[in-house]
Amino acid sequence: MTRRHLSKPLLAAILLTWLTSALPAATIILVRHADRAAAMSADALLSPAGEERATLLAQVLKDSAIGRIYVTEVRRTQQTAAPIAARLHLTPIVIPQSDTDALIGQLRKLGENETALVVGHANTVPLIVERLGAGPVPAMPDSEYDRLTVVFIPAGGKPHALTLRYGAVRGKTI
Repeated sequence: MTRRHLSKPLLAAILLTWLTSALPAATIILVRHADRAAAMSADALLSPAGEERATLLAQVLKDSAIGRIYVTEVRRTQQTAAPIAARLHLTPIVIPQSDTDALIGQLRKLGENETALVVGHANTVPLIVERLGAGPVPAMPDSEYDRLTVVFIPAGGKPHALTLRYGAVRGKTI
């Protein structure tokens, strides 16, 4: 019998789809914006590798039942969300990155079996996971763009998080 190996993005998509459909919980998928252009301006756009990563993210998440997408006012978060938003015919909700309280409030209103995507920043994604009650997560180094954290908030239960990676860009696994 021949063994086939699933690609990491495909395996992550299968696991994510199964988990988001099998549990009666609100599901929040959090990612940092994709790779930014070399310019270190406050509103730097995505690099070509970041555009590829955003397309890969849309492929990985296409069957995860996302009903809402949250982004910040920074264009690279919006660019990262654009491929999945287009695929799902959703308009991302813009919440300023400085207003974590407003975002947490929106996420806590999710009902059972609702799924949301949050595209944030290296300094906001770990904070949001912790503020949702899923425990502390490691800080994100400036070079890390492939972390995908899924927070499950069961009705009446303790939130928990699962961390995945979704990254082969330009043939290089990151």
